[in-house]
Amino acid sequence: MPIRTCISCRTKKEKKELLRIVSVEGKALIDKEQNKNTRGIYICNNTDCINKLLKGKDISKCIKIKLDASNVKDLLKNLGE
Repeated sequence: MPIRTCISCRTKKEKKELLRIVSVEGKALIDKEQNKNTRGIYICNNTDCINKLLKGKDISKCIKIKLDASNVKDLLKNLGE
């Protein structure tokens, strides 16, 4: 199995254990199938890592998007699905 690193806590896990966030048309989206052909980041599916990511600048550096309030709300909504 492929191993990926969580961008927040730097823990190495199998790819299927992590969420993949990608940039599509300037918006951060969850790539549930983990197969979109675009740059993405991996993150643990827990509140600590997600909150740390949303508070920091890691996401905008890695997938080249600027997070604003609506982008964060959309991302959190997608996480809940």
